[in-house]
Amino acid sequence: MTDEVRAFLCPECGEPSKSAVHGIAIQNDPEIFPPAEFSLLLCSNNECQEPIVQVREDWGDGFEDDKPVIYLPSKRQLNAAIPAALCDEFEEAQKCFEAKAYRATLVMVRRTLEGTCADQGATKRILAENLRELQAQGKIDGLLAQWADLLRVVGNKGAHFTGEKVSAQDAQDALDFAEALLDHLYVLRARFDAFKARQTKQASP
Repeated sequence: MTDEVRAFLCPECGEPSKSAVHGIAIQNDPEIFPPAEFSLLLCSNNECQEPIVQVREDWGDGFEDDKPVIYLPSKRQLNAAIPAALCDEFEEAQKCFEAKAYRATLVMVRRTLEGTCADQGATKRILAENLRELQAQGKIDGLLAQWADLLRVVGNKGAHFTGEKVSAQDAQDALDFAEALLDHLYVLRARFDAFKARQTKQASP
């Protein structure tokens, strides 16, 4: 443990924090460039106190010349099967959330939903009608249709002035449900179709 104290925004609780450096590990493998310094910190907020790992790299002027960034916990990454344009929209929603811009988070979640409908072939001009079209096509049903419609309604809070405050919990839930919807449409459906095809082939005489 060193005497150095670092300030950072905790990725777990989202609050400003500071911490002494509780330990350092250096990665200096000659086959890996640049060398990296990993530092263990602890969130200073009493209700959090989560361990955080920061990393700095040495590009020739020492680790002290590099601004430390959060290494762990890492940001959730969308599955590679999800179209890049939708990933961009969703990742911008995540950045808005990290900046505590919760209304903007809902706007970007709504844009992600609109982009998803367009990518899935929905042809209506209004988001609610596009969602009903996807449901009629069997692409979303039951609980997922309810999730999608609620994301549309919640997205209106961000897109239109209502005077309502958007809570961090509402913004986090919107992100979680949007991610689940993307996983269902682009990851799980594809896996299920592949699984179904294998079972049909195995059952054939």
